[in-house]
Amino acid sequence: MLVFPAIGLLLWITFLFAVLVLSGIVWAFCQLVLGILSVIEGPRRKKVASVRRNPPHVQSRIPDRAPPRSTLRAAPPVRNVAPRPEQTPAPSDIWPKWTPAHRRYVDEELALWQEQFDALSSRR
Repeated sequence: MLVFPAIGLLLWITFLFAVLVLSGIVWAFCQLVLGILSVIEGPRRKKVASVRRNPPHVQSRIPDRAPPRSTLRAAPPVRNVAPRPEQTPAPSDIWPKWTPAHRRYVDEELALWQEQFDALSSRR
């Protein structure tokens, strides 16, 4: 009784191997044809019209040399700037998931997960 499934499995493996060999032969034939065609046609050079040979010169924003000392000015005095007012908290409807109820829910879920993890690790 065990002979029939073994024969079926052997036939299936043989079929898959034959498909693999045939696909390899087709792949090798296609690569051979492409190689012959590339030798016959020769190497192609792509012509790209959008690429400029000499890009325009861009002037750098940093001067090459330091300006003369006579043109240097002293830094303006630092003014006492009033500190910025504290930002008011955003209304709760922008981030509804950060409500106290959601925080309690997340804490309960984390506690449940921790209990389950501890139970798993304590059995060993």
